[in-house]
Amino acid sequence: MTEPVLVDMFATGFQRTRVLRLGDGTYVWRRAAGPDRPTSLAAPSAQARRHLAALPRPDFLTLSLPTVSDDGLSYAAPGYLTAAKMLWSDPSPADRARLAGFLGSVGRLLRVLHTHPAPCGSATAGPVGPARLAAWMDSGQGPRAATRMHDMLRKGVGGKRWDAVRDWCSDLSRPAADAVLLHGAMSTGCLILPAEAAPFPAGEEEDDGGGTPPASGAALLIGEDLALGPSGFDLGWMLGELLELRMTAAHRSVPRPILSELPTALLAGYGATSDPVVVGRAATLRMLTHAHDFAAYVGWHPELELYARTAARYIDTDGAAALDGGV
Repeated sequence: MTEPVLVDMFATGFQRTRVLRLGDGTYVWRRAAGPDRPTSLAAPSAQARRHLAALPRPDFLTLSLPTVSDDGLSYAAPGYLTAAKMLWSDPSPADRARLAGFLGSVGRLLRVLHTHPAPCGSATAGPVGPARLAAWMDSGQGPRAATRMHDMLRKGVGGKRWDAVRDWCSDLSRPAADAVLLHGAMSTGCLILPAEAAPFPAGEEEDDGGGTPPASGAALLIGEDLALGPSGFDLGWMLGELLELRMTAAHRSVPRPILSELPTALLAGYGATSDPVVVGRAATLRMLTHAHDFAAYVGWHPELELYARTAARYIDTDGAAALDGGV
């Protein structure tokens, strides 16, 4: 039997990841908690696994559920490259179309996830990202540059906005009658692209804003962050990542049109959102959570000052730029 080959590894104080290629050409992504992570990695419950496995899925996208490994969780995947990495590689027009196609499929998958009621015990209330942000907002403490970032951000947004953001976090932890099962931590880093570039299906063109899907499928890692909450949270969390990338690209004066194209593809796949305010607020929370996570689990970077300077306008507008493709 051919031994697995390590093809990539990366780590922060929050999480360690190793990517292994197996003898059959498939890949395994192994995640383990970093030394500063406040919570352990947990596999989904048996009820949640059965529910997720039975969901109808869109074309060109599979769900990869974790299994428990020696030091964390393992996910089967078709490749070694995330959509997040491709976003920063100056993708070609063909790759931009591929990514838009995959984001359209992600949107369709989220619609399926949010409209198929999950059995009791599938998840606990409230996504973990905002809970982590709230704990840091309350304590002001953490490893590396967490305290420095806390002081800078609080000064940058002011007391009223700070309290508003803290209330948004609390709202997500309260049980609600209309809560749905959430992915809980949607990001382009959870979307694993197929290892081999695939040709586009013959004769297919972009016709709905959702991009041109490729002939072979990607995988969405799901399971460890399942939560209950409003359906707009998952959309907002991913749109917040794209807004954050637009913000930093604009700061660096680097044209990145794909960062405005992908939100359109995601939303076209998902369809109408029931509460755009929830989506925009979740996007803002995602940006602030990432500011904390980078400061605490990686360390200080001068660009973190940008978050403190710009957060006020996103809070004041309920994160509207996440939905309209602006900055």
